[in-house]
Amino acid sequence: MNPRKPWWRWPALLLGLGLLGLISIYWFRPGWLLDADFARQRWQAGLSRAELDVGVQHWVYVEGGQGDPVLLVHGLAGSKENWYPTARLLSPNYHLLIPDLPGFGESPDAADGHYQVDAQVERLHAFVTAKGWTRFHLAGHSMGGHIAGLYAAKYPESVRSLSLVNAAGVPFPRNAFQAELEQGGNPFAATDLQSLDRFLAMAFAKPPFAPARVRAAYAERIAARAPLWRGVLRQLITEDQRYRLQTELPNIKAPTLVLWCDQDALLDVLSTEVFRAEMPTATINVLKGCGHMTPMEAPTDTAAAMRAIFATAAP
Repeated sequence: MNPRKPWWRWPALLLGLGLLGLISIYWFRPGWLLDADFARQRWQAGLSRAELDVGVQHWVYVEGGQGDPVLLVHGLAGSKENWYPTARLLSPNYHLLIPDLPGFGESPDAADGHYQVDAQVERLHAFVTAKGWTRFHLAGHSMGGHIAGLYAAKYPESVRSLSLVNAAGVPFPRNAFQAELEQGGNPFAATDLQSLDRFLAMAFAKPPFAPARVRAAYAERIAARAPLWRGVLRQLITEDQRYRLQTELPNIKAPTLVLWCDQDALLDVLSTEVFRAEMPTATINVLKGCGHMTPMEAPTDTAAAMRAIFATAAP
């Protein structure tokens, strides 16, 4: 008669099978790990995914938290997930709404093919109106900051406070990123692991860790939209669009935070001088040791600065 196997062999066997399954997923389905991590961050932030049709446009967004309403807008080549690290710190005290703009993340492309900032402002207004939001705090990062600033200027009755995080739409001294755009390049349109890693090195002072197979899966996922984003960029850097926000700064009445990281290699921190000159009442906060992706790279400082500007807004 065979002796009974030690009890500890069964957990060891299960652990071994689990590790084997994880390794198999890593090699053959790395996108699952990417989705699992996004789901983890969404859960930690107390957010739920939802979808909504507004006219001909289909929106995918996340929403959650409790308290005063806050609308968060992502940047070019970004998505709602870019806000998750900061959202986790805001959701205990604020009700957050974070959409994927048309043409980005999980939201389908804009039906009319127009991606100028004014067009996105109108789509965003239709979306929040459909959600029943009439007065809220508004924050935007990069291109999202450009859109948020124009929104605050056009719909001042809706915006209690405005947070512009590494915002596009104002001039800054010519840098390597701007030179590449002028030469027809588009660093945002990553199509493989190499081009994605190059972009991450530009966007972050310290790029977040992710295994190579997972980064490659993300690059493959966004590669399908590379041609679209190339076209979007061409629309955004035309003469009448590139510095559109600067022309509207005098029309922004809401208490405004201008938040930047000092190592931003895309939109130079000297952009803050434009806001300092044309919005003397704005709160300008420059963080140390981070790059363009401030909501991801410095979420604690970002959330603290936003809470402070929220507190200055009228009820």
